[in-house]
Amino acid sequence: MLGQSGWPRPIHMRVFGVLLGLVLVSLVPAQAETPPQPTASDVRILIDISGSMRDTDPQNRRTPAINLLIDAIPNEATAGIWSFGRYVNLLVPHDPVTNDWRASARARVADLRAIAQRTNLGAALDDAAYDFGFSTYSPPTDVILITDGQVDIAPNTDVNRVERDRILDTVIPRFAAAGARIHTLALGGAADAGLLEQMASQTGGVFAEVRQPAEMQSFIVRVLNSVSPGNELPFDGRRFTVDDEVTELTALVMHDAGEVELRQPDGTLNSVASPGSQRWQAGQGYTLISIDNPEAGRWEVLGDINDDSRIQVVSDVNLYWTQPTGSVVLQDQPLILELGVADASGDVVPDALINVMTPALRINGRQVDGLRWDGRQLRAQIPNTYGDADIELEVTLDGGTFQRQIRKTVVNRPALLSELLVTDQGIQWRLYPADRGLVFEQVDLQAMIEGPVSREQSFENHASGYFYVNLSADLPDGNYRLSLTGDADVNARRVSQFGVAPIELTLPLPADWPRILNPEALPAEPVTMTGPETEAAFIKAPMPEFEELSVQTPVATDNTQADPMAETQEPAEPFPWLRYLLLSLPGLLILGAFFLVYRRLDQRSKGESEDLLAEDRGLADVAMGDLEGLEMTADLDDASMDQGIDQARNSQADDQEAPVIDDVFDADEAEPSPPERTEAPRVSMEDSLDTRALDEDVWGELDSEPDPLDDLDAGEDDDLFDISNLEDGLSDLENLNLDEDDPFKDDPFDVAEDDPAKR
Repeated sequence: MLGQSGWPRPIHMRVFGVLLGLVLVSLVPAQAETPPQPTASDVRILIDISGSMRDTDPQNRRTPAINLLIDAIPNEATAGIWSFGRYVNLLVPHDPVTNDWRASARARVADLRAIAQRTNLGAALDDAAYDFGFSTYSPPTDVILITDGQVDIAPNTDVNRVERDRILDTVIPRFAAAGARIHTLALGGAADAGLLEQMASQTGGVFAEVRQPAEMQSFIVRVLNSVSPGNELPFDGRRFTVDDEVTELTALVMHDAGEVELRQPDGTLNSVASPGSQRWQAGQGYTLISIDNPEAGRWEVLGDINDDSRIQVVSDVNLYWTQPTGSVVLQDQPLILELGVADASGDVVPDALINVMTPALRINGRQVDGLRWDGRQLRAQIPNTYGDADIELEVTLDGGTFQRQIRKTVVNRPALLSELLVTDQGIQWRLYPADRGLVFEQVDLQAMIEGPVSREQSFENHASGYFYVNLSADLPDGNYRLSLTGDADVNARRVSQFGVAPIELTLPLPADWPRILNPEALPAEPVTMTGPETEAAFIKAPMPEFEELSVQTPVATDNTQADPMAETQEPAEPFPWLRYLLLSLPGLLILGAFFLVYRRLDQRSKGESEDLLAEDRGLADVAMGDLEGLEMTADLDDASMDQGIDQARNSQADDQEAPVIDDVFDADEAEPSPPERTEAPRVSMEDSLDTRALDEDVWGELDSEPDPLDDLDAGEDDDLFDISNLEDGLSDLENLNLDEDDPFKDDPFDVAEDDPAKR
């Protein structure tokens, strides 16, 4: 039965139910954002082993820092370690983290030596992204890259520049699209800080530039806070309080020297030497302590403790960040902070618990007001007056009987980061968005060039997202000032100042001028924005093909005086004779092996032919000896003839392998089979093992005219087989009258001149 609309009644009712459900849902108040579900960490460590690391880190301080990272990775995580220089090596397999994995990782890292010749950053990132796009891959992934160098894959600087652009235009967007964060550490002043910072900012990772290797452990602690942003207990550097809700405790105690001890609420003292039921792991400058179901009460840490220490816990009350999402915030823009609270399973905590928890905010160690509950979310908007310094955010919840704390470090940056690249065509000025969440629209940016020649050039928008302007190499010598003007819509807000400081430039460039310059990007004046305060939504457009890779790489000129903007090139290398000789050596070896095989087969075939001919000669000798022993008289006795024939045939029977002459020369007999081949054919032996050629060259000659004996050297062998001698010896028998049962009637030695078939 159909309804009035003509639909079957069950479908009609279903559609009505769906519409009613949508109406009811629209009337229900919006709920708080769903807390993120806990996921297992995936950590991939990339370690630079180029030779320059010996000078940058002579005391090998990176090994204790990496060991800290290895020990602090959670047990349920997956991790792998790659080392790279000119080539990339999987140092420790990318497997689930266990105690055996940690032991193997520490041993392999301890054996690392800075021996590589170059720095192939792009290949290291490509290998770390080996499973991106496969169904077995799931984000998030944290890649920790430690290097002191720049992209260096070839002596040609243009090749290195193209590879650097490939990383910026294809590799970094691939990581961002896969939900993989790249945490980069620029060790020393020679590192390409601009590229490393773009890796971190465009993927939401942590970037740090340290001049002293001892500062690497602070970077590792920041990375750990990003990889595993767990909740902590407030720690004053000596004491902390554990409540009944804590089911697991992990204390990362950073200390400059000596050892640490941990006193429990009941007074029990634990250490590395006497851990009790606790798990202790001591390294250079740190101690990691794990405790299951710790006793509630006041705990105390004894030792020389520094500020990077933390007490992380697993409990039924946990804070998590929703804003800021990355590691970069914009200078002179308000700090937008948002947090949520969830239980151990990721569900939102009840309202009754939220009402008794008091939040507190500290920025760079100072108490700041403004953090308030907004439903089930904690929100704050704080003026950003922190210049270009890093910002340490710390939020604490006090529930009376318990306390929870969470921290986050962000980098204060202008909207655009400035970079200067020196090329053979001149100078390229680039501007990169400081964060992947910034969407630029209606862009009108101009480069003001002031100096001996003043002009204004428009910035062009590269397909990968940055802006650039090329300064020609024919600019006259002198002092120049480069400044940025213009405006653009950034996240639907009009921006007139981007915080890019002017650049002072003197031409010609000094010989020691760096190929990549990262000028200080300080705001010339406060950034002004107008428009609605809307949140940014990161939209990743499909990555087009890199335009620089589709054209021929420019070749540097040798005359550096004619081009003051040209980069100093390395001297031309002599023609690499040894390299080409080594490359051609395998081919020569193959040809030599082919020739030896051919010679061996040729000698074997000739030897077999000579053996057959020797057998023929031996048979002829026997026949001739028998004939010479005969008494050729008119009174030839039949009995003596029979006896001579019997002796000849008995002699032939004694040598079973000796063939008769008919076996060799009779054209009616089948050809003998080729010799047995004991060596399997290979591709290089294909021509030499051609059976047709072998049969034609060796066996076929025995059945063709002229006789193969003509090819032998003249000598005694020719006399043994001279047919004319045989005919002269038989001429005396022509007039003999033999009876009908003459035994030589059908003998093969009875050769008639008029029967050429039997010759």
